[in-house]
Amino acid sequence: MNKDILLKLGLTNYEIDIYLTLLKNKQLSVYELAKKTGLYRQACYDALNRLLEKGYVNSVKQESHLVFSAMSPVIISEYLSDELNQFKALLPELMQLRNVSQDKLVVETYTGKNVIKIGLKDIINSLNHSNDEILCTAIDESIPLVQDKLAVMQYERDLIHFKLKERVIIKKNGKGLFKRKTTQYKKIPAQYFNSNPMQIYGNNIQIYLWGNPNYLIIIRNKEIADSYKKQFELLWKTAE
Repeated sequence: MNKDILLKLGLTNYEIDIYLTLLKNKQLSVYELAKKTGLYRQACYDALNRLLEKGYVNSVKQESHLVFSAMSPVIISEYLSDELNQFKALLPELMQLRNVSQDKLVVETYTGKNVIKIGLKDIINSLNHSNDEILCTAIDESIPLVQDKLAVMQYERDLIHFKLKERVIIKKNGKGLFKRKTTQYKKIPAQYFNSNPMQIYGNNIQIYLWGNPNYLIIIRNKEIADSYKKQFELLWKTAE
């Protein structure tokens, strides 16, 4: 089982172990849970209290002690769907608050294994209702493909779905990643190429720094984005 999915839902490793153990057993006391999971009883108590608050487990008093059982995964799925729908209902207000600060300079920094997914999703979310295009410089497009193939494939599907276009400048002898007419490529000599991939879209600029860990910097400002677009166009004219 891929426990990473449960971790992304906000559960801790202890909470996951306890929930999965309860799923396999009808009802268990704290003593029985500690024995089956190998956790200290206090750790079980703490994790169970959090799971009760999150709605993942139930408790029933049986004789002189409490026993716990896991909520049905179907019920949890419906609960999470309801929460997502409530969040979506707030989106217009949240986006309005975000748009108020569009004229200001905002710099966001991300690090870790999800930077590719975060960056590509931000591009799609920013442009999916516009006719704007994505302008990119990428010294090696295979890096994101190797590190997060699923995110890259989803990005290409979204480009096609929303009819978005991108222009990408790669170094000479490089190879373009996308072949479905979403992307137009040009090449420049390697010695003139910036090793940090950059993507310009709407009023935003993304800069990736590959390493251990990876970094993603997103700059949100119309004036800065416009100046980067002018530099890109100049480079595009000289590229082959």
